[in-house]
Amino acid sequence: MTGIKAHKDPAMPPPLTVAEGPEWVEALTLLAPDMAHTLLAATRTLYPHDGLPERVYRRVILHFDRMAAMSPAAAQSLAEFVDRVDAAMPLPFRDLSESYRVAVLTSLEESAAFRLVQRSAVRFLYDDVEVWQAFGYEGASVHLGGYAARGFNDLDWLPEPPAGV
Repeated sequence: MTGIKAHKDPAMPPPLTVAEGPEWVEALTLLAPDMAHTLLAATRTLYPHDGLPERVYRRVILHFDRMAAMSPAAAQSLAEFVDRVDAAMPLPFRDLSESYRVAVLTSLEESAAFRLVQRSAVRFLYDDVEVWQAFGYEGASVHLGGYAARGFNDLDWLPEPPAGV
């Protein structure tokens, strides 16, 4: 963690709550646990961040579950994706090394099912306030009075500009 307090617009729904242990799959309403674990492995492979806790990736899968419950087409695409990644090698996708996972995902990147997983995962992962906080992004500020009144020039990782600029 960076010590930054990230803020999401209070009008937005709070982040999904996810259990820390293996019982997190009990929160799923449509996705089977095996499918959820495969999607979790795919999401971690697509967007690897060693500093992020497992729960942020699990929240992505809970979002997939909600998306599948609301859209039979999305549920079908997620099932197709899991079937294809699991059939690509002799071992299940989630048991493969990272390099084999990358190879499998690369071979499927032109498919509609891959695009759904990739584009949804990027949205769900990087719209998580805990991820923002881990990366040092403070998030929304309108409800706090805006950036100008809160020290918009507080990024300590940027070099100081040259004198006279």
